Amino acid sequence: MVGFEALALFTADHAVVENNKLYVNGGYWNALRLESFPARVVGSLAVVVKVPATAYHENHRITVRLVDQGHDEEDLPFKIDGEFRIGASPYLNRGDPSIISLAFPLDGLVLERAGDYSFVLYVDENELKSYRIHAVQSPPVQIPPDVPDDGDGENE
Repeated sequence: MVGFEALALFTADHAVVENNKLYVNGGYWNALRLESFPARVVGSLAVVVKVPATAYHENHRITVRLVDQGHDEEDLPFKIDGEFRIGASPYLNRGDPSIISLAFPLDGLVLERAGDYSFVLYVDENELKSYRIHAVQSPPVQIPPDVPDDGDGENE
């Protein structure tokens, strides 16, 4: 259906929706530095969609797929899939669109390798928006222990 608009699609350390308001901590990151692969991702995916008045009081399917950009844009097994139904708020003018805010945990997501990935948002099988992230292997940095100062201002 024409008229849906993705107002937001992004990753966050944590996101939750309360009273259709999106609360976000550590939002809009696009790079993951992981020690090794495969690696489990911890975080959330935040989504805000504008729903046209012509789509009120109907069931709509929302889908988010994860696409591996480095391997022929292959869909990965991770998928968010559900339905929503929304009506007009009594405070809106006749014909005004509504906003639906959603937050999805990414805790089940495992990335098999470093590379570029995109979350792709669909409503009723129509692509609305994509958000790209980059996963890199970044082993922990070894920090040498502090060398005690012997009092003369020079360390050995």
